[in-house]
Amino acid sequence: MKLTSATEQAIAVVALLATQEPEIALSSESIYQKLNLSKSYVQKLLRKLVVAKLISGATGNSGGFRLDKSLADISLYDVVSAIEGDFCSLTNSGLLENTFDNFGEQAQEGHQVIAKYFREADFKWILYLKTISVEKIMSEVFGDGKTVAFHDWNIE
Repeated sequence: MKLTSATEQAIAVVALLATQEPEIALSSESIYQKLNLSKSYVQKLLRKLVVAKLISGATGNSGGFRLDKSLADISLYDVVSAIEGDFCSLTNSGLLENTFDNFGEQAQEGHQVIAKYFREADFKWILYLKTISVEKIMSEVFGDGKTVAFHDWNIE
């Protein structure tokens, strides 16, 4: 199982917003410069995070992006699903059925059994990612009881 690089980039955006001075919105220009990605690509990434209601954006002189939820209410799964969509680690290309077509129904049943195990694994993976909040990550990075090092990423 491999997530796209967009997921890592979205996690970086959330981390930037989590460490951004709370009273100052983070501009999209600062985000794409910090991530060293094209403006149009970052806009698509931000749009997915907005649609998922993880961040919000505002236009104007004091416009930019902010987290739409508390750090405790954003899980790794929220970010992954915002970017990757519904997760399914095994697709049915028909390969098993075609390869074992002389087995008839057993080939179909074989795929269903294998798919069941992958669905169970996907479910466990999703449940696990839902238990990991951005707050938990920040606590591990900055240490329990320590204050998050806020920064205005707009002035770099």
